Amino acid sequence: MSKYRVAAFIFILFLFLGCDKIIPVIPTSDNQSKQESTPSIKGPLLAKVNGWAMGLDDFRQRLDALQAMAPEGQRDQELTSQDKKSILQELVNVQILSKVAKERGINKDRDVKQAVENFKKSLLVQKLRENITKDVVVTDAEIENFYNTNRLAFQRPEERRVREIVVSSESQAKNILIRLLQGENFSVVARAVSNSESASKGGDLGYITPQPEERFQKFWEVAFTTDEGETSSYFKGPEGYYIVKVEDIRGGGAQPLNEVKDQIRQYLKSQKIQTKIEDIIYETKQRLKVTVNEYLIE
Repeated sequence: MSKYRVAAFIFILFLFLGCDKIIPVIPTSDNQSKQESTPSIKGPLLAKVNGWAMGLDDFRQRLDALQAMAPEGQRDQELTSQDKKSILQELVNVQILSKVAKERGINKDRDVKQAVENFKKSLLVQKLRENITKDVVVTDAEIENFYNTNRLAFQRPEERRVREIVVSSESQAKNILIRLLQGENFSVVARAVSNSESASKGGDLGYITPQPEERFQKFWEVAFTTDEGETSSYFKGPEGYYIVKVEDIRGGGAQPLNEVKDQIRQYLKSQKIQTKIEDIIYETKQRLKVTVNEYLIE
């Protein structure tokens, strides 16, 4: 593990688990310190800095908790013995350096005190959200009602497999259209006469959905109004005259409820949580002195 990764690991450990959760703060008296008493810990003593201590089981527990919060692709990435030793040493270094900082009065610095206070408030808000979240329930009936009310939001985009022929003149387009209507193979003709990049693939564009930035409007209108298996008439475009054939149509229907149920549940839950938070804010504002001068923001 690189030094950068270890440092990032430690930062996240402190950020999410809190300093006291990483190395428990066990206050000791001066007499106890002189006697080098060992604070209460879980497992054999792994590290100690004055009144701070960590047991082996404490360390493992914190690593497991952080591993569970890692990005999905990194959760199965095992830490080597050297990784763990590096992390332990970084944790110890943090305690040593924080002691030096206090001895130099840095903890009394206005910016530091403000940052600590802001962190405390952020942590309190996070805990409040967790407290609110545990009571929020979304029923199957609510999910089904939302799905039925918003069916259009769950429509799969229609995809069409389209072939094209592009030629430079209208007279060419007319002659080619006649040949196609008389039964010539679209792919063979496209390879022989088309000016487009798709000519080498028999004009095959694969399965496509309307992308206005990639093609001109008339192309999408024709490609998505021509019936499956049919060939369009020719039409003018930026590179000449176009003829398209729609070989297959798929998608376009609504996703079944069982495919989107979890997504809807999460959405409705977040909406309920937000509503509860807004209610709490509104009710609390009535008894607090709150001033917001938005006009100062340009």
